[in-house]
Amino acid sequence: MNMNRSEYLSAVNEFFYQGEVRGEALFASYVALEEDAGRRHKWATCLQLETETKARLRPFLARLGLSVIQEAIPERVAEFARTYASKSWRQHMEELVGITDRYLEKFRAIEAAALPDEWEVAHSMVVHELALKRFAELEIEGDAQNSLVDVVKQLQYPLTR
Repeated sequence: MNMNRSEYLSAVNEFFYQGEVRGEALFASYVALEEDAGRRHKWATCLQLETETKARLRPFLARLGLSVIQEAIPERVAEFARTYASKSWRQHMEELVGITDRYLEKFRAIEAAALPDEWEVAHSMVVHELALKRFAELEIEGDAQNSLVDVVKQLQYPLTR
């Protein structure tokens, strides 16, 4: 999908920035809802990645002349929160793989449309989303020990246990 500049700027806001806003809200609700301490730590680590990434994107948006206003998203997150307890950990991970796949498609299109001086940030978002996807895939495969390695590598302020 070829994007013109206007579509690119709109996608940067909608999928990069507002995507992080939505991800942050989703993971925050999961941290609040999860009863298992180990899993709560995993959600909190994902939450930390979304928060740091959202903050890291603000100067990029400002440089592009885009707003850093966060859209209100309670109803979007409420649906996931409402069904949280009824899903197994594996179902949550499968859901996360599906979400990251959708975002990766958008992120790669944005990356392809980025100007040379914007490419590094755009590429970092692909890497960011791949780390979240890898977390979920490793959890599904049963490698709970190493599932967060790629996520933690990106953190400026990793959570301690």
